[in-house]
Amino acid sequence: MTTTIQERSLHQRWQQLRATQPKLRIRNAAEQLGVSELALLRTEPERIQPLRPDFAALFNLLLDVGPVMTLARNDEVVHETTGLLENFEHYPGSGMGLSTGALDLRLFFKQWRHAYAVEENGRESIQCFDAAGNAVHKIYRTEATGADAWKALVDRLADDAAGNTPLESVAPPEGRKPCADVAALRRDWAALRDLHHFHALLRRNKTDRLSALEAAGEEWARPLPVEALERLLQSVADDTPIMAFVYNPGVVQIFSGQVHKLARTGPWYNVLDPHFNLHVRTDGLSQCWRVRRPSDDGDVNALDCFNHEGRLVLSFFGARKPGIPELEDWRAHLDQLEDACAIG
Repeated sequence: MTTTIQERSLHQRWQQLRATQPKLRIRNAAEQLGVSELALLRTEPERIQPLRPDFAALFNLLLDVGPVMTLARNDEVVHETTGLLENFEHYPGSGMGLSTGALDLRLFFKQWRHAYAVEENGRESIQCFDAAGNAVHKIYRTEATGADAWKALVDRLADDAAGNTPLESVAPPEGRKPCADVAALRRDWAALRDLHHFHALLRRNKTDRLSALEAAGEEWARPLPVEALERLLQSVADDTPIMAFVYNPGVVQIFSGQVHKLARTGPWYNVLDPHFNLHVRTDGLSQCWRVRRPSDDGDVNALDCFNHEGRLVLSFFGARKPGIPELEDWRAHLDQLEDACAIG
């Protein structure tokens, strides 16, 4: 791979930025320089290998490499899970992929366009980007990952020509869409029997998620301050297993289990466990909501966290499987959280 004059100029600007901010991450550097993360990465061809953007093949090959760390994020949340990719299903008609098990993923491949194998300070990863070069998902090799299987995966998908695919613009996320018929939305909400039908409810009522919560009424959704997130994690730590969902347009990544080690670092609130790391920039959140939805298994409660643009970036549920009622301990934690936030 070779670099263009524009890429060499961008690389020089990046090097200057690195000299003044040596700990600056590539995502933040890209933001400061007004480019995408992939645009920066392409300025260092010696440490990247373009891959054929066959994402279903990528995940099928990952089944054979052993434990990996997967990273999904948005501007406010970084979510890292470590384990085996045990199951993978691809649904070509919808452009979706699904992984269940230790690595729990909902993959929206229509949003994925570029893939690269990346080496950085001795750490190897496979990084996937949208059409504009924004990172949607990253898979890191760990000490337990099979070296030969990882190399075979990269060799199988290597495609130098893919590195010439130009970056394109991506439509911005849709804005707020206030609910026009509150009574209809509340009827639909009360009739829910499966949480997976909630997105259909939003489409049918032509509204966004936050607007739906605002219209649903206190029976179903109650606003809480941003500090509710920190209080909730402190309450469930070492006690109640949870599910933590992070969202971006290309993936939903889910962790299920207990959390243990919690720490705050400046604006970031963190879970720092061996197989799960969560980093939440709490000053990037505008509000949290305690949300209740009916289902055939009984009511299911969540804490939904929204950024300043009104987009859902993080959700917490009690750990559960379809067909099993929600943990009573989880519901009790949310009740106590509401009481604590009401007191102040």
